[in-house]
Formats: sequence, C-alpha cells, structure tokens
Amino acid sequence: MQREKLVCKYWLEPIILSKNCGFSPKELNGIRKLIQSNLSQILEAWNEHCG
Repeated sequence: MQREKLVCKYWLEPIILSKNCGFSPKELNGIRKLIQSNLSQILEAWNEHCG
C-alpha cells in the first residue's frame, strides 16, 4: 500500500508485514485487517494476473 510518501508491503501467505516506511501501528493494523477480510479476492486477482 502507498499513500503520499508512506509505503508498506505485506506478504500474503501468511499475512506478515514485510516493509513499513511511515505508517503508524494503528494504520498497519487497519491495513492488515483489510487484507485479511479480502484475502480470497486478492489472491484470486493475483492468480488471474500472474497465473
């Protein structure tokens, strides 16, 4: 995810923070929850794109 000059990267299986440049812990928790609640759609889109 990227916002302005803030960047973070998560591995998806398992969901683990890989990189964080500027997001607060509260924001990272929110991002992780979004990933977790949409994981099947994210993985499906990734597999269709990179398949």
